[in-house]
Amino acid sequence: MIAGHWLLLTILKDKVMIKIENLPYSISIVLFTRYPDPGKVKTRLAWDIGDRTAAEIHRYLMSKMLGILLREMDGINIIVNYTGVDTVSKMIDSFDPDLLSDIKQHINSGVLSFIQQPSSSFGERMNAIAKQLGKVIIIGSDIPGITSNILNEAIDCVNGDEAAIALTADKGYYLIALPYYSDVFTSINYGEANVYEQTYTLMQKNYASTSILNHTLVDIDEVNDLEFLGLTDLIKQNQIEISVIIPTLNEVNSIYETLVNLVLVKQAKIVNNIEILVVDGGSKDNTLQRVKDFKKDYPHTLIQSLIISSLGRAFQMNTGLRHSSGKYLIFCHADTLLPSEWDKKIVSILSNEKVKLAYFDLQFQQDHLGLKWVAWTANNIRRSPYGDQVFCLRRDYFKAIGGFDYLSLLEDVTLIDNKIGYQQSHRIPEPVTTNARKYSNQNNEYSYLSIFKNVSKNLAIMSGTKLLKLPACQLRKIHYGSSPDYELLEVAFQDKIYTFNYHFPKELHHKLLIWKRVYYRQLMNQLIPKILNHCQGNDIFIDIRANVGVVSCLLSMELAKHRIKTDIFAFEPVSYLYQLFKKNYELYINETRNKIYLENLALGDQQEENNSIEVKEIALDDYQFPIKKKISIIKIDLNSNKLNVLKGMISTIKQHQPILVLTPSIFLFPNAQSDTKNDINAMIYLLNNLNYQVDKFSFINYIAYPKHKI
Repeated sequence: MIAGHWLLLTILKDKVMIKIENLPYSISIVLFTRYPDPGKVKTRLAWDIGDRTAAEIHRYLMSKMLGILLREMDGINIIVNYTGVDTVSKMIDSFDPDLLSDIKQHINSGVLSFIQQPSSSFGERMNAIAKQLGKVIIIGSDIPGITSNILNEAIDCVNGDEAAIALTADKGYYLIALPYYSDVFTSINYGEANVYEQTYTLMQKNYASTSILNHTLVDIDEVNDLEFLGLTDLIKQNQIEISVIIPTLNEVNSIYETLVNLVLVKQAKIVNNIEILVVDGGSKDNTLQRVKDFKKDYPHTLIQSLIISSLGRAFQMNTGLRHSSGKYLIFCHADTLLPSEWDKKIVSILSNEKVKLAYFDLQFQQDHLGLKWVAWTANNIRRSPYGDQVFCLRRDYFKAIGGFDYLSLLEDVTLIDNKIGYQQSHRIPEPVTTNARKYSNQNNEYSYLSIFKNVSKNLAIMSGTKLLKLPACQLRKIHYGSSPDYELLEVAFQDKIYTFNYHFPKELHHKLLIWKRVYYRQLMNQLIPKILNHCQGNDIFIDIRANVGVVSCLLSMELAKHRIKTDIFAFEPVSYLYQLFKKNYELYINETRNKIYLENLALGDQQEENNSIEVKEIALDDYQFPIKKKISIIKIDLNSNKLNVLKGMISTIKQHQPILVLTPSIFLFPNAQSDTKNDINAMIYLLNNLNYQVDKFSFINYIAYPKHKI
């Protein structure tokens, strides 16, 4: 612990209370910040550059801001109001080492204090610190444009009994200056787009004089903010060289050895420039404890553990891709050992941009002639490598092609066959050593028969996908048998395949439409772009009768790609479909940025005639939205009597004038029933009376516009 910490801890024993009489000056500047923990800070920025690089940029920004306060400001108290770590010493050590002597000096003089934020909402945290101080200026730590001149201007305001606020370019604020305490924080809805307007209006009510500082600055939330400010060099300066991504599921017997192998056999000169991401899919054994053991034994290794819901390795590896920071990506199975100086070989090969993917030869740990034959054919006969051979790619390229398809199996084969191609892959003629357990029999023994059976199963699955064009999620039954836990649906949307938990209809022709991807491919590729086109940002999309969440989840991922901040409200009255929706949302939570509010409610203006729905029914007009935003678009699934749903939202339609999309259920596809056609006609008639024009935008979907928007 740095000398002088004892004074800090003596003055602030409970970490939240400040005695004003102990502070040397009448004005305090509070720096709101967070411990630079990868995955916990700058998460929107991390979406593009990875968790660790984003955390390092956060460290740079907060250090830069504290440096200005310590070295350029006089006659003020400096309070670092932090969260994300339990001890003051860890928070202090997270700043740039060049600041440590200044920090020590200012702590000893009583000018600098470190206060842990309480566990509460953002507004309550700001209110808690402001309430303890007299004249106070609160600033954020992610605004590189804040200067001592701006801070001195704010000081002049509070000395003149004037409140002040300074705005960010995205209509938030980065500085608030108060001449005395008044609660202008806790009644603000920070989820809305007009935070500055709400706060400024309240300040005008509570203070005799309030001004807006004439310095609008950019806060760093997205990678384009760095580009706008000319700070993209920060990415290169803080980027890790290699990210090793390891998917795990019940790997207690192998994960520790794999991690040690990564550390011990890499080239020494880039020892400190490699990160490891262990992405666990829900292990029931002590896999994660063994990862913790490794962290304890090798404390200087950069390693991060992530736990997700998963239907297969593809989900885990895509999550690793999303959180990785390395220039190069290594996808290594948890039971696979890499050869010596693997990092040097990979960097050398992938430096050639003509090479899109590199992989190693295959070798098994177990000594059996049949296994040697499997390895030899993989290395010399097959043109496409398996994931066991460790896929190595450049991060920017792999993100550009969208990563792995979200498949429950065969994600490695699909990547080579559909996206990269064998010609752009480079074989490294040195073997990785992997466990051959999948070729063993029930007694964990290896025989020619057990090896032949497993090879035959693999060939049957690959033939089914390539020749019969059947979904891999159905063919997985060849390996795993039929199980209600694996009732899965593959949806081909644009250039990627997504897998969802699903409840299949009983009718055989409906199942065939889904298995052959006819229904969902056709529907999603028409529907999602149409909805996306009408999402404006800082608004709401409503998904009525959301089923298992295919539309909401895919739309949320598209909104994330296009940086559109539209919140989704999804209503599903059938309990088992609602539960499947929740599972699917958990599967794709790492690919979504906008929140999905999921409700187990039936919408209408009277009880629907559906015995499977045993939940509360409510009119949309009576629903209390937790956030106040404009409703831009509503999707209604045409399953059962949706005329009642429409009647229950007339006030909402009149107030918000949303676009309405009417889309058929699988149960009505391809031929709509006569009563459904009558229902649609009645809905069109009602919408016409509300001054809407209804058109077909495909042979199965309708869209309704307010006539004044046409």
